[in-house]
Amino acid sequence: MKKLIYLLPIFLILFTCNNKDNVNDTNPETFLEQFENTVWLSNVDEVNTYIRFINDLNHPIEFWVDEGDCFYYDQEDFSEGGSVSENLNNILEFTYSETYGDIEYVEIVTVTVSGNTMVVKYVDYENGEIIESGSVYFSKSTENVDDFTLCTF
Repeated sequence: MKKLIYLLPIFLILFTCNNKDNVNDTNPETFLEQFENTVWLSNVDEVNTYIRFINDLNHPIEFWVDEGDCFYYDQEDFSEGGSVSENLNNILEFTYSETYGDIEYVEIVTVTVSGNTMVVKYVDYENGEIIESGSVYFSKSTENVDDFTLCTF
């Protein structure tokens, strides 16, 4: 009986340590898993743009642009010239590339989230040289984008 009393704490410690290894198994592992269905708002030049993430590597983003009395809607499609190059817990990166004649255009877009702020950084290259770069800031939104009136043009 005394042996059992001494072994009980050892079993409890082993069991507790074993369970700690499985704690992260239920946490999202990728950016798209973690931020799936979240909506983000940016207001650049007084135009509202909404983005929602989808956990789909071929169609990871949908967006709505406020046209005044309706919203222009589109969904990112990587079937031609684009791809998700990183999909980590805290970073999402897209790479777009196109070639016209002797000119190769590449754009790398990096998305990071900190709290209720999302930063979208982009760098555009022409034949390997940077021609433009910048950042767009978004804030988390509770707007129901599925209720937007879509433009029909």
